[in-house]
Amino acid sequence: MKAMGRGFRGTLVQYGAVAGCALLLTGCGDRSISGAYVLSSKTEADLLQITETPDHHFSGTLRHTVLGNDGTLSSGSTNVSGSVDGDSITLTLLATPLPIGQNFSGTVTSGGIELTLSDGNRTAVQHFAKSQPADFDSAVAQLSRAGEPVIAARQRGQAVEQLNRGVTSLSTDLERFVSKAQERIERLPRVQAYYDQAIATEQAKLDRARRLVSTGNSVAQGQANVIVGQMGVDKAQISITDDTIERAINDEKAAEATLNAGIAQWRPQCVGAGSTGSDRVRPDMGPCKGFERAVAAYNSILPALHKALVLAAQAKTHGHDQLATVWQAADAIQ
Repeated sequence: MKAMGRGFRGTLVQYGAVAGCALLLTGCGDRSISGAYVLSSKTEADLLQITETPDHHFSGTLRHTVLGNDGTLSSGSTNVSGSVDGDSITLTLLATPLPIGQNFSGTVTSGGIELTLSDGNRTAVQHFAKSQPADFDSAVAQLSRAGEPVIAARQRGQAVEQLNRGVTSLSTDLERFVSKAQERIERLPRVQAYYDQAIATEQAKLDRARRLVSTGNSVAQGQANVIVGQMGVDKAQISITDDTIERAINDEKAAEATLNAGIAQWRPQCVGAGSTGSDRVRPDMGPCKGFERAVAAYNSILPALHKALVLAAQAKTHGHDQLATVWQAADAIQ
């Protein structure tokens, strides 16, 4: 159906879901109107199947299938009943469980049934052609084929949106890594200063303990032992710092490996983004440009980060070795 066809479909839905609807049809004398009638358009197909009794009453069903804007089909079925009076036929579409409806008028022609339909403001005649159920099935199949490109386009759009979310998420991770890397680069040089200070402090305590022991005084020996005990506490605290630095270095390496894998995965996806000459689904140009900017910033900061990590690891190793020598000497005092 055309514009009024949509009005008819709306009528079916309205009365089929709420209270039912009735249609007035006009018939063709004493001829039986039993049979199948099909109404079809670019967006809808309807099959009216009725059986007339000798007393000129009839009953049957009306099936309808509609092609939605999203390319999918929706279908429904409504029971019908009615009567024939000369050339006039009253047909009622019944909703369940309430057997109530509304009547509309029409005529029967040699080729089918003409229904007079109204959408409230306009009235139009729609033609149900005398047909077979197979003709309705064919019309439904045609609607299905018409919906296929719509569904394909919708699915493609959903796939593109999913890719956009994926590449945008990785871009966010890259930007977060760069921000944290800048903080690391600023803080890691302090590792050297930390160990230098720790070595100086522990060496000073060792020297003082040695001087106390050298006096040969038992009280001084006790004081030396206290200092050595304090150095043991220092050792435990510095060990925590060692672990923290080691964990930070390992975390950076793991994060970098994860991001590198993500870049390897998504960069090919963005090659040719925005082009329309290929059936391949790709992210949109906007997210891909943001991704490339994030990758560039990431690659730019890696050399400085790697250098800072190496220096921090060296400072920790060198500092730990020197501290171990100091603590070993302190243990010998007790």
